[in-house]
Amino acid sequence: MNILKDSYSVVLMIAFVSVFSPICVQSEEITGMGQGMGMGRNMPTFSEYDLDRDGKLIENEFNEARSKRRSERAQQGYQMRNIGNAPSFADIDTNDDGEINPEEFAAHQSRRRQQKAQ
Repeated sequence: MNILKDSYSVVLMIAFVSVFSPICVQSEEITGMGQGMGMGRNMPTFSEYDLDRDGKLIENEFNEARSKRRSERAQQGYQMRNIGNAPSFADIDTNDDGEINPEEFAAHQSRRRQQKAQ
């Protein structure tokens, strides 16, 4: 009976992982999370900038979150190199609707990582 119970537990765990792994991977791609060490490890996530948690960024929210992040990183002793080269809100809002959605944010970060790799 124990073997049957253990087998059932393993099957449930495999089913759980197979169902939820793709969801987690997709979420990491959209939010910019999960980059680990290496190129892009210090890039912010969409959720860090989405201060009101409505799934989009307006320009004031973007600027407030960026200012907060810069302040925190300066207090942590990070050098603020290339701060003048930071993209503007309009650079990231590629469809010019006055909002940055998670896909635009992730696409911008992907472009930045590619530029840094060159």
